[in-house]
Amino acid sequence: MRRSVLPAGLLVGTLVADTRGSHSVSFYLVLLAVPALAFAALSFFGELVDGTADEAAGALYVGLSALSLLLVLVAAAARANADASVPAIGSSAVVGAFGLLAIQSAVWCSGRLSRAAIVSILRSLT
Repeated sequence: MRRSVLPAGLLVGTLVADTRGSHSVSFYLVLLAVPALAFAALSFFGELVDGTADEAAGALYVGLSALSLLLVLVAAAARANADASVPAIGSSAVVGAFGLLAIQSAVWCSGRLSRAAIVSILRSLT
């Protein structure tokens, strides 16, 4: 899951730059997210082909990474010709891509945490 941290951080940075009005910075952050997501999707696919991927969710990781890459490409294309403001599809695609990465992280966490582990974590907090 470490492969998805950098793209998620870049997407959060994109949204922050958009809210502050730095549209050129947000465009470059989206462009940086493209190779990061491509690397993540291809490495998940490589694990699936090698047989070392997670048995339960390996194909899901590939699909979610590929869909988020597609959304980031849409966001980059929408921002490429934007003059003063970001088109709505550019922001929506970034939010959608981040949402897919969040789902991917939630699936990973649900496969790693058992009910007993969650209960022990909660008991240690009280």
